[in-house]
Amino acid sequence: MLRKLLIFSIVLTVISGCSSETSVNLEAKSVALKMKENPTDEFIPKTINLVGIGDSLTKGVGDEAKLGGYFGRVTEKLKQQDNIKDVKVKNFGVKGHKTTNLQKKLNDEEVIKGIKEADVIVMTIGGNDIMNVVRNNIFSLDFKPFREEQKKYKERFKSILATVRSYNASAKIVYIGLYNPFKYMLPEISEIDTIMEEWNNDSEEIILSDGNGVFVSVADIFSSTTNGKLLYKDEFHPNEVGYSLMADRIYNSLKYTELTTDSVSRKE
Repeated sequence: MLRKLLIFSIVLTVISGCSSETSVNLEAKSVALKMKENPTDEFIPKTINLVGIGDSLTKGVGDEAKLGGYFGRVTEKLKQQDNIKDVKVKNFGVKGHKTTNLQKKLNDEEVIKGIKEADVIVMTIGGNDIMNVVRNNIFSLDFKPFREEQKKYKERFKSILATVRSYNASAKIVYIGLYNPFKYMLPEISEIDTIMEEWNNDSEEIILSDGNGVFVSVADIFSSTTNGKLLYKDEFHPNEVGYSLMADRIYNSLKYTELTTDSVSRKE
């Protein structure tokens, strides 16, 4: 009987020792929880405010597909970017507007508000300024009237850019250059190509001097016959194919641009 008690006591001691050791070992083990890092701002989708100003090309005149011309197509392309949650748009393009008209339009309260909220501003202007010179000198076209008007255009363009910047110092401003719609309708007036190039050079110099401006050239798109007919039946505005090619060019100029600016973060 005594022997049984002794054996039982030893077994209890061993079991108790094992339990204590296990308990000590369990208590000694620490569990490290690794906190997941928050994603950086560049991976957080943003809402972009896109504003259009200028003439009938920004309005989308000639787009029989009713997709909003280049403006509507660029909007849809931006919406497909992973880092963009949504694109809010305001289009203030007006058919027939020249630089003088746009200068006045920039005084409208609705336009001012739209520009102030914009992250990206796209603009077409100048085509009707040149068309006005053509109309007024149709029977005696030479370089002189175009170059006289070019000087005035250059000053008005600077004024437009300065006004936009006074409303919004940080938005990306994209200016879409001029093309020659008379190339096939009036092929004998080859001087128009030179005029367009000179006006585009002035516009590019001014927009790039801004530091946050982009010049998008489209003259070569409309000077080629590779893609077939690119003008609407009025032989002045782009058709849906022309607008699609313009939109591709404009979007590609924005695709690798940092659109998640401080202004976007502030508004989110």
